[in-house]
Amino acid sequence: MLTSEEPRVREDERAEILDLSAGLSRVTLHYGFMETPSVPEGLGLAQEQPQLNCGSLSKISYYIGREAIIPVGRIPGMWVWRESFFAFMLHNAERSAAYFCIPAAQVVEMGIEIEI
Repeated sequence: MLTSEEPRVREDERAEILDLSAGLSRVTLHYGFMETPSVPEGLGLAQEQPQLNCGSLSKISYYIGREAIIPVGRIPGMWVWRESFFAFMLHNAERSAAYFCIPAAQVVEMGIEIEI
């Protein structure tokens, strides 16, 4: 998903498909900065193009990365209270799956813990 510098992107310019190999394709969705990105909606538009056949959109799994920030005092950098505040703010941020309108039942999250 790429955000354009234009407020809106036309639907016929929304999906860019690149055939990789062995039946794999890369779909890049373009949205304007005023639009709410919806990955399932964008894939629906991409599926209308002849070079992409991904089957039923309800059977797709989305793999998303997630970071957990752990503030520790032994690593030099910010003061510990600032690290704790940053970790709290990141924990309360909107999940990326919700931002991209991806159904929760189709999301696989992989995470890593990062000490700062």
